Amino acid sequence: MIKCIVIDDEELAREVLVSHLNKIPEVEILGVYENAFDAIQILKTDQVDLVFCDIQMPDMDGVTLLKTLQKPPLFVFVTGDPTYALEGYELNVLDYILKPLGVDRMMKTIDKAQLFLEDQKGAKSKRDFLIIKDRSNIIISPYNEVFYIQGDKDYVWIETLEKKYNVWKKLIDMEEKLSTAEQFIRVHKSFIVNLDFAKRVEGNVMKMKGSLPDIPIGGQYRSELYKRLGLGD
Repeated sequence: MIKCIVIDDEELAREVLVSHLNKIPEVEILGVYENAFDAIQILKTDQVDLVFCDIQMPDMDGVTLLKTLQKPPLFVFVTGDPTYALEGYELNVLDYILKPLGVDRMMKTIDKAQLFLEDQKGAKSKRDFLIIKDRSNIIISPYNEVFYIQGDKDYVWIETLEKKYNVWKKLIDMEEKLSTAEQFIRVHKSFIVNLDFAKRVEGNVMKMKGSLPDIPIGGQYRSELYKRLGLGD
């Protein structure tokens, strides 16, 4: 069950959103708010999975609300102004929906949310793929097409067979997500590699196959790497 709230200063817009959401069995509405300030208290808890939020609202707009939250739930911006779409994607929102919206469009958003929430909650028993959010698209990349992952502060670069993706996520979170995947190992404070694409170890460097770049090996990760390779330190 996806627990969500609705924030919109327009009464008709709130009614339409609630009506559509009530038609989707996987959704539970925890609250409906006409301004951002009224919603802040529940957003500071861990109760909310998904927020449907207008952007243009008095006192505090939707973008400002999202920026004030340290650990925001998934956000969907719902607005009549298409000029906000780019900023919404830069903030890594789950989706951006233009008014007027239909229930079919809402169901697509709920499907996206289910994928992400299952991924976050560790539904990974026999998973062999990585879910990557690329702007408005959800990419399902098989593990055997993910070469390495590089950390860059609050972002990671995921090098895959198809392209290199930039994702708003910390490397330590990616390490946890891939903890059950035997082919992935962290070899440096900034790198996780897929050993299926490693060719050899030369000193403090891991040589990768083909045209893939060399990956540095950090001292604190060497012992675990050697164990994984079946070698002594």
